[in-house]
Amino acid sequence: MKKDRGFTLIELMVVVIVIAVLAAIALPSYLNQTRKSRRSQVESAMQQLALKQEQFRADCTQFATGFSFACPTGTPPTFPALSTLYTQAYYNITLPATSASATIAYTIKAAATATGRQNQDRASGINCSNLYYTFGKDTNVDGTTGCTTTAAGAVTKCPTACW
Repeated sequence: MKKDRGFTLIELMVVVIVIAVLAAIALPSYLNQTRKSRRSQVESAMQQLALKQEQFRADCTQFATGFSFACPTGTPPTFPALSTLYTQAYYNITLPATSASATIAYTIKAAATATGRQNQDRASGINCSNLYYTFGKDTNVDGTTGCTTTAAGAVTKCPTACW
């Protein structure tokens, strides 16, 4: 008597179900990790911008208030264009106006885009779609996030759970 070789339909269905369960668990975790790595990339770009701000301030009398900003005193330094530091694929980086003078303070804001669902990024239950790096302000950065600095002249990165 010859024995048939192969898999039964039940065995194939069990394998399909196991693969589906593994995919249902792994895919959200993978997407979360990719959002986290993109956030890390933009945080690095924001810190590079902060360094460029400090270099610009050392050569000029104030911090830059925009990208490709020329030194108002007429000296050669020009704040670099954003494209040299970050591609803005998943976040839009801006230098919003500060309430304090540009000679003593600056803010760098990164707002998540819908690309790659980066605007759904969260850390410890906190929404990480807007990231702030602020120097020199002693007021609220954004009332909706609750980010505040502790003292004038300090660096604040918020929301803190996202950094």
